Formats: sequence, C-alpha cells, structure tokens
Amino acid sequence: MRRNTFILLFLLLSLSGICQQSKQKLLGTCAIDDLTKEPFATWYLPGYKKYSPNTEVLSHIKSRNPKKYSVKIFFGTWCGDSQRELPRMSKILNELSIPEENVLWIALDDSLTFYKQSPQHEEQGLNIYRVPTFIVYEKEKEVGRIVEFPKESLERDLLKIIDRQPYESNYQGYPSITVWLQSGILKDPNISARGLAEELHSKISRETELNACGYVLLMRGNWQEAITVFKINANLFPTSANCFDSLGEAYLISGQKEKSIETYEYAQTLDPKNENIKNQLAKLKKG
Repeated sequence: MRRNTFILLFLLLSLSGICQQSKQKLLGTCAIDDLTKEPFATWYLPGYKKYSPNTEVLSHIKSRNPKKYSVKIFFGTWCGDSQRELPRMSKILNELSIPEENVLWIALDDSLTFYKQSPQHEEQGLNIYRVPTFIVYEKEKEVGRIVEFPKESLERDLLKIIDRQPYESNYQGYPSITVWLQSGILKDPNISARGLAEELHSKISRETELNACGYVLLMRGNWQEAITVFKINANLFPTSANCFDSLGEAYLISGQKEKSIETYEYAQTLDPKNENIKNQLAKLKKG
C-alpha cells in the first residue's frame, strides 16, 4: 500500500484526465531559478549554501571537459531526497561551469493519478521510479545515472560515470525490470513471478524498492506489468502484508475484483489488525 486512497477517486480522475497542480510543488520542465523562490527557497537556498563540493574531485572532472555532457534531472519538490540532493547537484554543476542549456530540470508529480509523471511526460521511456534521478548524457546517449542518492558522493559518482569506471546506481533490480518491460515479459499473464523473483533475489534488499516501481507502472496505466511487479515483490517478501495489500489494490484498479478480494483476505491473515485492509475488504464485499 503506497497510501490510504480511495480507488474510485483514482478511476474517476484517470478517466477525466484532470491534473491538479498544487501551489506547493513545481510540475514539468522548469528553471533552477524557480527553486530560489518560496516555498522552495526554504530548503533550496540553505542546502546550496551549506554544501561544499570536494575541490580535488571537481578538478579531476574539469580535466575531462565536462561541458560536453548534458544532464536530465528528474525530481519532486515534495520529495525529501530531492530537497537534499538538488541543491548539492546544482552547486556542483555551477562550479563545473556546465552551461544552463546542458541541464534540463523536470519536476514530477506525486498525486494519485500522475504519480512520478510530469504534465508533458518527459519521463516517458526513461524508467524513472525514484526521485531524484540524475541522468548523464554524452551526445544524447546515456552514460550513467545517479538514483535517489549517491553511492559515494555526487561529485565522485559523476567522475566515475564520465570516466566509464565500473558504476552501478542504487536499486539494482530496476535494470532487470527495464529489460523485462522492453521485452514484454512483464505483460505476459503466464509469466512466472516466482522465477523472476529468484533472478532478483540478490538485488532487492527492501520491499519498498519494487513497491514504488509497481505504483509507478500502475499509475501510468500499465496494469498487467504493475501486477507482475507486485507479484514478484510478494514472492520476495512472502510475510509482508503490505506487498499483498498493494497487489490487491492493483487487481482492483485493473477490474479483477475477485482476485482483489482473495489477495486482501490473504493480506489480512498476515496482518489481522491492519485497518486499511479491513476497510478495503469491507467495501469490496459490500459492493
């Protein structure tokens, strides 16, 4: 379960295509100057001022002609990780004298119907499951990305990426998910979720990793793919009521009411006191 939600609200809004833009968040392509204004300045300006990039590492990056690279930055002004990392990355890029036109800032939504999407869908096809995500390009070809937080530090990670050193971003299950999405495996209702879970076993450390991925797919309308991801997660964490709660929600949104009821009932055996599961079951059985 990502949050306590009303499924009916999701269905109505998704059909109407309405996107509510809050004054407390940016959405879509924006300028970094937008973050210097309230309410974002409250966290952006102190974060920028306090961060001191490692000058030695920056000197190494400068010797690699960093101006030939471009960066796409996907973030959410509502996201604590973005609030921490964006000011730091902004300062690094400034000290590297990266041209403004080489950096694209894209703010994503966190609303129920447009979860981690932008109004113009600049994130489409780029497999953005966590924010912030910093994607580094050379001649329009991705050479690496930093996902949510650095492995070492932002500047050290950047150096490894442009030097083509061995570098794996966080959430190592996501590259496999991307391959399976592109090949159509996740859309196949007969695919073995248990088999795919075995392939990911050593790469997934927390249930929240695939749970977030599943909700991104679900809110984009990729219902079968989302269901498969939630099933993989349930195989990886078979005692987690939350995993089955999410799967039950995906079944419901996709119109599979009986499977949703069965899944919620199983989730309830794992966590009998869970109020959300109780309420969802009551609504489903009443309707």
